[in-house]
Amino acid sequence: MLALIFSLILHVHAGESINAALDSARTVYNSRGERTTILIEPGTYQEELTIDVPGLTLKNASRKPSIALKNGGLDCDKNAVRITWYYGHGYQYRSMGDKINYGGSRMRLWNASVLVTAPDFTAENIIFENSFNLYVSAKEAADSLVDISQSDMPWTEKERPKKIMPLRPKEIGSTEVQKKAYRERAAAISFAEGAKKAHLKNCRAVGRQDVLYGDQGASIYWEKGILQGGVDFIFGAMQMVIDRATIVANINGEKDDKCYISAGRSGSETQPARGMLFYKCHIRLATEDELEISNDKSQISNAQPLVWLARPWRWWGETVWAYTTWEEGILNSEGWHTGLVKGKEGFNPENPCPFSYEYKSQDGSIGRPKWVSVLRKPILPDGTKLTPKAWLK
Repeated sequence: MLALIFSLILHVHAGESINAALDSARTVYNSRGERTTILIEPGTYQEELTIDVPGLTLKNASRKPSIALKNGGLDCDKNAVRITWYYGHGYQYRSMGDKINYGGSRMRLWNASVLVTAPDFTAENIIFENSFNLYVSAKEAADSLVDISQSDMPWTEKERPKKIMPLRPKEIGSTEVQKKAYRERAAAISFAEGAKKAHLKNCRAVGRQDVLYGDQGASIYWEKGILQGGVDFIFGAMQMVIDRATIVANINGEKDDKCYISAGRSGSETQPARGMLFYKCHIRLATEDELEISNDKSQISNAQPLVWLARPWRWWGETVWAYTTWEEGILNSEGWHTGLVKGKEGFNPENPCPFSYEYKSQDGSIGRPKWVSVLRKPILPDGTKLTPKAWLK
């Protein structure tokens, strides 16, 4: 007997709630196990989402879908679907209730606007954003901050704040929060362990620090589209391919403003695991449409190159950059940085991050540290071919 595969299509019109459609998808899936597509009309949707329904698709319903940003990132194209939220590490908002947002006991992984916990998630032409380090949204301006220094939250010693963050502005649209003094971890989208076989096609993830996170066990195929951030913004222990994507570095004119693209920690000290493959990606600086830049853009591009390919989160994390190109003059010649592992247990200054590889970079990998393996063929020492299909098999 052939098994019947049901398919459900839900529609979200401008001004409606994606969470309401998710509630419907949960009900139907629980009763019939249907795969579900949620078609979303263009607009900005200020809401947190948890994707806990297997086989769910979020799709831009426009006939000419766009993932373009406008007005310094405050707005998006008329044909874009933007899902955004504003919770970030270090601040406690009244709307959180008793959800601790400062330490290790997070209800959501890295304060993500969208948290994926179920397998077979797909998304097409969607902008995933966390506005925390970009601008003050209308939802944030309407919320109120809890004074965490006086809070009666049930802090553990680990969770108790080590520092008090600066008071945030309340004006809707303020880009003051792009300054380094305000920056903290705030993911646009996170993938939990159960988020296997995720596929994001021509999507955009945008934020500043820690934008896209994946747990050990998650597997993600990011096809084309844009990944945009500033510090360790593609990070975690997931198995992931970033295929032919544009990588946008959010750098402004502040002193020592740097961009570290990836921070991997796949596997463990005793059992390495498949990590991140960046395949045929192009790196460039953010434009004035994409980021509010307070200083002359030419001062940024003419300064000492301040973009790094990777800053491994653990020494055993695996990261590969293959066939990489970039906007001329923006990549630091070393390309790889040990700032997150230096001095930590197991650190070997002679070979600090042995699972770091490059193949056919634009500059021939000239100037890289000796611990970065520059491959002569598109294949790893364990025999894995540097193709998306081979990486995710």
